[in-house]
Amino acid sequence: MKTGAWIVAIAVIGALGLTVLAQEPQATIPADSEYAGSKLCGMCHKDEKTAFAETPHAKYVPPADALEPWKHSTGWDKATGEAKEPGVQCEACHGRGKTHAGAKTEDKKTLIINPLNLDAPGKITSICAQCHAYYKPKEGDAPVAFTPGENIFEKIDLLPVEEGKAMQQVNELVGSLHHTKQHMTCIQCHTSHTEGMIPGNLRKAVPDLCVQCHADEADIAKHTEAHTTKAKEGDTCDTCHMPDDVHTFAKPPK
Repeated sequence: MKTGAWIVAIAVIGALGLTVLAQEPQATIPADSEYAGSKLCGMCHKDEKTAFAETPHAKYVPPADALEPWKHSTGWDKATGEAKEPGVQCEACHGRGKTHAGAKTEDKKTLIINPLNLDAPGKITSICAQCHAYYKPKEGDAPVAFTPGENIFEKIDLLPVEEGKAMQQVNELVGSLHHTKQHMTCIQCHTSHTEGMIPGNLRKAVPDLCVQCHADEADIAKHTEAHTTKAKEGDTCDTCHMPDDVHTFAKPPK
């Protein structure tokens, strides 16, 4: 990524009140590290585990007949057709944690992925794209071999957005100005285990979340009057710019 683009991304994250630990060493998941399981993670990360337990990810029960089982589980093994854990658990986003769990305290942060510390927006979005993207592998068949901290977009081609199709939020996002001009990722708006998060894994409620960057549009009544004649009482940013939760953030029709 060009330096200027990364500076923009840092500025956006900073504007939203997120922590960017630029001084942290870039972590990697050792190739020989194994899955530890979410119970082991929770022994040290109790607060995060408690917050995570209330999210849709933690409560998700994968369907038995899922067409793409790797998108519905953690540590899915293509060879055996089995997963380490059903649903989306800690290591789906943070990577295989056994080496991290057994390491010395001073080495732990270098052996597990914290998405906020990744050095490129593409690597951050990759974590969500494992499940929230509609794609085909550049080589071979799905699923692709991917570990958090890598750039999954080097291994997949995103397919065109299909109206009404589920689990294509990343496809929608990458075509939006939020991504192409501001290099935003999923975690500027969403979180999985932060105190104070609200339904939808949002960091704040709309419009409070949006006006952190879009301060000029904080007066919603004035904004809608200038841009559309179809606004109704009670409408807010998402009802106009994200109808049906579509992540293209498009301008609504006049």
